[in-house]
Amino acid sequence: MYRLRPALPSTDEPGIASVVNTFEQNPVSVETVHEWLIHDAPGRISFRRVAVNGEDAVVGYAVSVHETWDPEGQFYAWAGVAPAWRGRGIGAALYSDMLEFLKHHNASTVTSEVRDDCAVSQAFARRRGFENDRHLFQSSLDLEHFDESPYAQIIADSAASGLRIHSLADFGDTPEARGKLYEVNAITDRDVPGWTGPGLSFEEFNEWVYEAGWYRPDGQLLAADGDRWVGICAVRLYPEVRQAFNVHTGVIRSYRRRNIALALKLAAIRYARSQGARSISTHNDSTNSPMLALNRKLGYVPEPGRYTLRKTVK
Repeated sequence: MYRLRPALPSTDEPGIASVVNTFEQNPVSVETVHEWLIHDAPGRISFRRVAVNGEDAVVGYAVSVHETWDPEGQFYAWAGVAPAWRGRGIGAALYSDMLEFLKHHNASTVTSEVRDDCAVSQAFARRRGFENDRHLFQSSLDLEHFDESPYAQIIADSAASGLRIHSLADFGDTPEARGKLYEVNAITDRDVPGWTGPGLSFEEFNEWVYEAGWYRPDGQLLAADGDRWVGICAVRLYPEVRQAFNVHTGVIRSYRRRNIALALKLAAIRYARSQGARSISTHNDSTNSPMLALNRKLGYVPEPGRYTLRKTVK
C-alpha cells in the first residue's frame, strides 16, 4: 500500500536521496536534497511529490521545475521509484499527479532524462510520449593510476605562451572575480551542444554556483591571458565517496586549438587528487567530438550515460 503527498523538509530527505541515487552516478547527499526542498528561487515554479508506504517512508519521488531562464512553457520533469517498490503503479501515479501540475501551469514542452542502460525507464517514458532528444556520454578517469608526465611539455608550452592557470581562490573570491568567472561561463556555455534559452543571469548563476553547498573557489579553475580570462573548468567534490566531477570545461572560441582545455583538465585532475579523490568523472553530449576526443586522450573510460527526453504537452 502507498499514498502520495507533498515532499516534506527534515523528514523525507534520506528517502528521496535513496530514490534519486538509483539513477545518478554521482551521489546526491541528504544535504543536497534538503537544499532542494527548502529553497525556491524567485520566479521558479516547482512541484515535489513523494510516494510513501504504510510507515510513511519514501518509496517514490517526482519533481517538475520551470526555471526563470527556461523557454516559456518548458518544464523539466522526473519520477523515480525505489527498486523494491517498482511494478505497483507508483511511477504511473506520480507521473499522473505531475501531469496535472504541468497542465495547470500551461506547460507546452516537458524535458526529462533516463539512463541509457535502463530499458524499463526508457519504455516507461516512451509510453508517455517522450522521445529521445540528446545522448550524454558519461566517462571517468582513475586518478590513482593516472600519469601526467606525457603532458609535461604541453603544460610548459602553455606557460611559455603567457597562459596561466589559476583558481578563483587565487583572486580572493571577490565580487569582481565572481563577476569575471560568470562572464567566461556565460560565453562558453553558449557553445555547449543542446544549450537552449537565454542563459543564466548573474543572480541565477550566483544562486546555482556561489550559494550552492558544493561550491569551492579553489575548484573553479581558470585560464588567463594576462588580465583576460579565456577558459574555465569547474570541479565538484564528493568527499564521502572520494570522487570528483568535472561540471564544465570551456574555452573562448578565439583561444581554441592551443591546448588550453587540456591544460585546464590537467589542473582539474591535480586539484581532485589533492583533495583525496580517487576518480573524476564527467559527461558530454554525443555530438561534442572535440571534448570526447580530449577525454579519451587523457584516459577517461566510458560508463553508462543518459538520454535527455522531450515531449509536447497537449
